[in-house]
Amino acid sequence: MFDRLKRDLQQALDPDRTSPRQRPEPTVETLLPGDAVSFWGAEDRVVQAVLACQEELNGRDTEWRWNLFDNGAMLSASPEGSTFYRRTEVLLQSSPEFETLVADPDQGGVLKAFEARVRQGTAARNPTLFEYDGRVYRVVSTGIFDAQPVGQSGYPRLDVWRDISASNPGDNVYFEMEPTVEEAGDEESEVLGIWTTHIALLFGRSLRAGDIQSIFPRAEPESQAR
Repeated sequence: MFDRLKRDLQQALDPDRTSPRQRPEPTVETLLPGDAVSFWGAEDRVVQAVLACQEELNGRDTEWRWNLFDNGAMLSASPEGSTFYRRTEVLLQSSPEFETLVADPDQGGVLKAFEARVRQGTAARNPTLFEYDGRVYRVVSTGIFDAQPVGQSGYPRLDVWRDISASNPGDNVYFEMEPTVEEAGDEESEVLGIWTTHIALLFGRSLRAGDIQSIFPRAEPESQAR
């Protein structure tokens, strides 16, 4: 009885001390593994992994998040905006497409050729192209990144993602591409490439207002919910 009276008194004096604060409603920028996102015209998708990413370029830090869902989709959230990638294709090291992307420029390597043209100041006038699955894409940027898991202890157990280096960002390469021919209503107007061991190509478009209907927070363990 006295313990109960003591708890009631403590709660009256300091409610935050006896009742853990509930997590604020999640947003695109604060998703955690286990949260569910309801997209317009698509089924709900559950977040499987979240990576907090950072890139340092010319003394300036850029931060963003990659939210991986349970069906190969991914939602990227950055200060510049969000992009929803509906599907992922993995290019294995043994594939011709992988070699085309990573080979030296004199062997037709796309990524190194683009970087050379950037250094020469000719990348815009002399675009670097990559053909895949019947479409031609133009490389628009490359970089290296650091990525740390959020809400879990390790990296996603998926090809490419599992091989992200936690200690050497120089081993983690990303690149962005756009199709050379725009199509009305194109759901794959942006391509993100992630290169660790193999290469993951993610296809999607910028998130529009109304694309997300609602976000459902993950169910907290009963011991934390009380």
